[in-house]
Amino acid sequence: MRALPSLRGIQAFEAVARLRTLAAAADFLGITPSAVSHRVRGLEKELGVQLLKRSPKGLSLTDAGRRYRGGVEDAFAGLAQATADLLDRDTTRPLTISLTSEIGMRWLMPRFHRFRAQHPDVDTAILSTYRIVDLQAGEADLALRYGEGQWTDAEVEPVLEFSVSPVCTSALQKTIAGLAPAEALAGQILIRDAYDDWDLWFAAAGMANFEPSRQLHFMDYSMAVTAALAGEGFMLGYSGYVDQELASGTLVQPFDLTVPTGKGYHLVYRRERLSDPRVRKFRDWVLSETVRAPAPGL
Repeated sequence: MRALPSLRGIQAFEAVARLRTLAAAADFLGITPSAVSHRVRGLEKELGVQLLKRSPKGLSLTDAGRRYRGGVEDAFAGLAQATADLLDRDTTRPLTISLTSEIGMRWLMPRFHRFRAQHPDVDTAILSTYRIVDLQAGEADLALRYGEGQWTDAEVEPVLEFSVSPVCTSALQKTIAGLAPAEALAGQILIRDAYDDWDLWFAAAGMANFEPSRQLHFMDYSMAVTAALAGEGFMLGYSGYVDQELASGTLVQPFDLTVPTGKGYHLVYRRERLSDPRVRKFRDWVLSETVRAPAPGL
């Protein structure tokens, strides 16, 4: 049997590879950043392979490091699975995913057929709620949460980073052709929704004090999209939410300015739940969807 390298070194490398900084890895392991660095360098020396690139900009994985990370994650997941089996964890119930209706309807469902095709054996339960579920208590296996990604109770993977720009029907676009945004939107109906980042876009467009004369409010984003499709006014299109409408031309983007909001949706899960193959399959599939070619616009 071949001798294994230092398990402490492997643990330190896995933490750095996952959390991306020595400080975060140190906090996770409960040791100092210098101790993390020492353990990783010791592992590299033991293996005779460089796993991390070190530069003034920070740390990144080498090609060898990326390959090794996959094997290490598999090994850790195997240990976690053995522990779960030992403790008789129930994997017979459906995989439960918590999300808001907006991300479910506008992002997940249009893509979900691909997950079902790849993993027809995985039964799923979609829990639509605006409440932040307790993952530790097992209320859900994974969650798609809106915000800046600063949750400390679980692993966080960015899925959809929002950028915004007004959208409308092509008929409305023709009525404002050649006009600057402030002049074009004066007297028009602005459709507002629960996210409501219009003021952010106005500021970037040099319209910080702009006051719309008429507004139409919705709490549900899909209803706002329906109103925009009916020609009721101008709404703020969010990247990843109006892809189909922009691709089909039923909605258009009348201005070139697109503004990042600094917020979006993240996949959140407890690391130990990766011992369940269904959780890993869904996590990996969601991340694969984030690198697919973007749709036109925004």
